[in-house]
Amino acid sequence: MISTDVKDWGVTKDGRQVFCYTLKNEFLEVSILNYGGIIQKIMMPDKNGKFENIVLGFDNIEGYEERSPHFGAIVGRTAGRIKKGELIINGSLYQLKTNNCGNNLHGYPEFYGQKIWDCSLKEEGKRAVLTLKRTSPHLEAGYPGNVEFTINYVLENNTLTLEYEGIPDRDTYMSLTNHTYFNLSGNYKKDIGNQKITLYCDKYLEVDEETLPVKISKVDNSIFDLRKGRYFNEIFSSDEEQVKIVNQGIDHPFVLSHKEKIDAECIDEESGRIVEMKTDQPAVVIYTGNWLDEVGIISGNIICKNHFGFCLETQDYPDVLKFIPEKGKIYTPDKKYYQKTSFIFKCFVK
Repeated sequence: MISTDVKDWGVTKDGRQVFCYTLKNEFLEVSILNYGGIIQKIMMPDKNGKFENIVLGFDNIEGYEERSPHFGAIVGRTAGRIKKGELIINGSLYQLKTNNCGNNLHGYPEFYGQKIWDCSLKEEGKRAVLTLKRTSPHLEAGYPGNVEFTINYVLENNTLTLEYEGIPDRDTYMSLTNHTYFNLSGNYKKDIGNQKITLYCDKYLEVDEETLPVKISKVDNSIFDLRKGRYFNEIFSSDEEQVKIVNQGIDHPFVLSHKEKIDAECIDEESGRIVEMKTDQPAVVIYTGNWLDEVGIISGNIICKNHFGFCLETQDYPDVLKFIPEKGKIYTPDKKYYQKTSFIFKCFVK
């Protein structure tokens, strides 16, 4: 049985009203804010039927405004880093704002995760759909084109699907994602070290000290070979240089093979919780919260720590127009941007 709800959730520092929309059925309860389209909470059962929260977040709007490392947020106009903030489209250079070692990270400074989106909520049989809309103006943060964005969060049975659409009024580039941090232990009882990730990909992108892509490499004979599954702790304790370069974890793009029914799976054997991911995007950036000890207090009055969550940021190849220009896509009024990613939540009994 599907149900929906909306309630006041606070007011931003500049006086904007924040609402929390809840989509609920017998499998999941998902709470989403109109502020940043943030997935604030996902409640799912463990192997004993106990519902607990499995994503990192805050209990008040102040946390998201002041200390959030993009917890649960929509990321745009581009996910990841663009070197020196230089975006070249049809031979024209657009200088983007920079914020991360002189690069543009996650569309700075116009973080979509800090915007108020127009929302509408509806029930369609067994489905609940929350639709978010926003117009990004021409040269917002330096990006060309007015873009009409529509994002749907769809809850049906045990699956949460995110659909992204962007329609520009001129040639431009975009690549959105969602930055939810999962922790399947439930209510942050433990870090993610003993959770096991399987990723169906044969190649990943090596990065430099600024986390910019420098080389496409095969995962063979590396700690990044996740095709048969690997516990996060194996990665955290690795002495491979690519693990060390991002503060002893993962913050890398992986090239998805799309050969299986799903693209990724993560399991917490103690709780029995499983999340699977399926996307139409060519890549996913896995980030293991390598600097989360800077966040402070999160939901439930818990002190956040490094490796408290993992992200599955489905997206285009990072900095694609410069790094792999032959795979670059330019979007136009006749060629809209579209992305679809689904998260499937399951539970098993050992």
